[in-house]
Amino acid sequence: MIVFNLHPFTGRDPGGVNIQGAIERTPQALVLSIVLHGNLGDLVLPDGTERTRCDNLWKSTCFEMFWAEEGRKNYWELNLAPNGAWNVYAFPDYRTGMNRENRVGEPPTNTEHTTDTFSLTAELGIGKLHIHNTPLRVGVSAVLKHQNSRLSYWALAHPKERPDFHAPQSFLLQI
Repeated sequence: MIVFNLHPFTGRDPGGVNIQGAIERTPQALVLSIVLHGNLGDLVLPDGTERTRCDNLWKSTCFEMFWAEEGRKNYWELNLAPNGAWNVYAFPDYRTGMNRENRVGEPPTNTEHTTDTFSLTAELGIGKLHIHNTPLRVGVSAVLKHQNSRLSYWALAHPKERPDFHAPQSFLLQI
């Protein structure tokens, strides 16, 4: 298991929130856990169990995981909303040719929400994508929507002048 912290984009106020997480690889899945601590009253965290495959989740609070096989240009993106909405996309190269990845099904998720903590754990079945136990480079990020409609952008690293979660330089975890 690899433990990590997400950092707000340079120069942005974190709003009294911090984000920690962990990722683990099993023979058939990636298990991602994200925990938000702090001033959650300022965040839009939709309740419910929507559990539908949706586009444009990044326009509101959304947790994201990007991964690629070591040495390859193609990569995948997982989007998870607090209410259970999700999607997985495949890209043949940096920000090009985005398509829904249909070899991956709905990831089982678990959420817990208190006044100052929100946690989400998801298990994404990747067995059909990675038949061999090929090493993966992983990036984890989050978009947080605040009550005033402001979006804040969080990642392991921000290697560009603007938030860009697709940047291969931000796939810092090796699993």
